[in-house]
Amino acid sequence: MDRIVRQLEKVVFERDSFICREGEPGASMYMIVNGRVSVQKKTGWGQRELQQMGPNESFGEMALISQEARSASVRALERTECLRLEQQGFSALLDQDPLFAQRVAKVLTQRISALDKKTSEELLSAYRALMFGFAALTDSRDPETGAHLERTRGYCVLLSQKIAVHPRYKATIPPDFIDEMYNLSPLHDIGKVAIPDAILLKPGRLTTEEFEIMKTHTTAGAAAFQKVIEQCKAEVFVMAHRICLHHHEKWDGSGYPAQLAGDAIPLEAKVMAMADVYDALLSKRVYKLPMSYAATREEFRKSSGTFFDPVMTEIMMENIHLFEDIHRSHQDS
Repeated sequence: MDRIVRQLEKVVFERDSFICREGEPGASMYMIVNGRVSVQKKTGWGQRELQQMGPNESFGEMALISQEARSASVRALERTECLRLEQQGFSALLDQDPLFAQRVAKVLTQRISALDKKTSEELLSAYRALMFGFAALTDSRDPETGAHLERTRGYCVLLSQKIAVHPRYKATIPPDFIDEMYNLSPLHDIGKVAIPDAILLKPGRLTTEEFEIMKTHTTAGAAAFQKVIEQCKAEVFVMAHRICLHHHEKWDGSGYPAQLAGDAIPLEAKVMAMADVYDALLSKRVYKLPMSYAATREEFRKSSGTFFDPVMTEIMMENIHLFEDIHRSHQDS
């Protein structure tokens, strides 16, 4: 034990400071004495928190063992005291202390087990990238939608982040909900591949009969994912099915195709509906001009409790400047 203690260095990190950053060389590991840290990883939508750690927990050992770049960043959530072990001291302990070497072997076994899960996640990520390609192909049939996929994806992530910490929803939102909304939201209109061009690309308002056909894009998209689910019942595909099928449902039950109302509408479909309508109101069409930000805000306030979940609408209005920022950053070319 004395040999281990001699190799450790006491270090203190103030709140919000980074102890180590993703991509940096793994030249040291840390053991937390006091305080808490957040382990974070870059994703397509920003920093995702993988876990929080506290006293008597350690991090950085895998990068130190493998001598590869760090796979995540660690940020202090409060003033945090750690014991740091550098590469040179680590190597000396492996050579001189059998007990320490046994502990390292145990850590390696646990980490290797976790790598199997990572491999599965990477494979699923490849499928998600492929699905985005299909969604973009569908979207490209309509020259007016341009950056629609990127904007609605951004709105979905932002709204999901906000409701995930709200008392009404945080107990029911699964850990991967935000990631899945980022990956799956572009697929919401994939059923439009089944809509005839004469209707999908019509340069004007649809007739009643044409609109009834257009509405079938929800069931067409859901039917496609139902076939996928029959082969693989992964939750990601079930969630995609619900988004495709129910993103035109309304809070008061006047939507389609199932006329669901209130909390009977899946949460992911409610998020998608708000993102989709918000972007539609702000977008130019051959039969309408884009609404202003002020007019769009007023339209959402009027639709609270009829078209949209009133609590979610309130959350959106409290953060509307962030939604407007996303709209400005992804303009149609």
